[in-house]
Amino acid sequence: MKAVRPRLAVIAALLGMLGAATGCARPDAPLRIESRPAGADTRLTVDAAPRLKINARLAPSLELANGTILRFTAGRLTADSAYFAEPPSATLPGRHPQVHGTLRASVCQDDEQVCRSVSVRI
Repeated sequence: MKAVRPRLAVIAALLGMLGAATGCARPDAPLRIESRPAGADTRLTVDAAPRLKINARLAPSLELANGTILRFTAGRLTADSAYFAEPPSATLPGRHPQVHGTLRASVCQDDEQVCRSVSVRI
């Protein structure tokens, strides 16, 4: 029975990420993607829920339907360069009211040494 609980927790986290990536405003979602105009382009930012950190060694990426891959980066990393100290972002050329693709990220809880890779369709 103990092996089932971690699987349920992972499934719950994945469902939460799916809700966050599709625009659902659940307050407990582990990741949230925000988009905003940046001049003639669109700036996408990945925010982590409290007590979660985004792995910088496997930076998030968004694969768009046309095959383009956006890599999320940030100016500041933690002292060991393992995690983002501020939300990573990427610039998508042109204005896009909605973005569709597959988000890939690795997140860790503050009190854990192991990160989990996640792939979510948005």
